[in-house]
Amino acid sequence: MGFVAIKLLYRLCQRVQKIVQRRWAMSSWKECKLGDIATYRTGKLNSNAATENGEYPFFTCSPITAKIDNFAFDEEALLLAGNNANGIFSLKYYQGKFNAYQRTYVINTAEDYKFLFYSLKLQLANLMHMSQGTATKFLTLPILNSIEISLPPLEEQKAIAEVLSSLDDKIDLLHRQNQTLESL
Repeated sequence: MGFVAIKLLYRLCQRVQKIVQRRWAMSSWKECKLGDIATYRTGKLNSNAATENGEYPFFTCSPITAKIDNFAFDEEALLLAGNNANGIFSLKYYQGKFNAYQRTYVINTAEDYKFLFYSLKLQLANLMHMSQGTATKFLTLPILNSIEISLPPLEEQKAIAEVLSSLDDKIDLLHRQNQTLESL
């Protein structure tokens, strides 16, 4: 990672820290359960419905997004794998036309989607321990409903999510640059 890239990441981290420090001190944040702020649906298809050159994203329980020829959803949503042999549940944000596997949760909310995405990412390790099943770990609605979320006002959610998205974009760029350099 180059010096300029590290400097950019450092500045972004400082921005996140300032936002969180300012906002965290305020009592406007509330503690709630995911079930209080989100609704859930699942896809209707088997994972073998994927096609190699499909037009639309097909979200399954795999961390790799597949493709499919038709869509059942046209919206902003969070996609959470509902099962995984190792209890490692994939979480993705998407906006647009897509389809989903029957064990993939399509999560909708009136809150900021990207803020909720980052909040849930922090909970993924806990989900591994909360999940049920022996051979294959799975998530149930009571488990999802009980996830605790710290929620600032919507404007603050958007500001925090914007900074975190910028950090993700920078990290992705740095990974691609590293891959390019390694291939030389």
